[in-house]
Amino acid sequence: MGRDRAKTFADRLPRVVPKEESDISSLSDEMADILYPGRRPKPFRMGVIFDAFGGPNYPRALAVAKRSPVYRDIGAGTTLRHRAEFEAGEAENMRELYDIVGPISTTDVLVDGRSVPYSRELWLPLFWLFLKGGV
Repeated sequence: MGRDRAKTFADRLPRVVPKEESDISSLSDEMADILYPGRRPKPFRMGVIFDAFGGPNYPRALAVAKRSPVYRDIGAGTTLRHRAEFEAGEAENMRELYDIVGPISTTDVLVDGRSVPYSRELWLPLFWLFLKGGV
């Protein structure tokens, strides 16, 4: 019998860098999904994206949004928007934020990072069931 032949030239080269990192805890969720899809389970999150607005509730809304582990600003100046997502254990924070920014017409509700139909009417009440004592 003959030797097994390498399928590609790259298979013949010695390994300099391992194909996979053993510890990916330092990578962000987004980067881990790109480099190693499905390797790290992603938690289910509900979120909101809201515009900067005037009034006394804006600093409070910003403080609650910054409690999110994945809070970020989008844009700058007059197009500044804030994005905050919360896991089920943080449903109380999500509800507090939504009570402030929900009435604003430009507020978007996200389900697992995406805008989906009935997110305000169906998904938010289901998410709030995780609150202590129910809705």
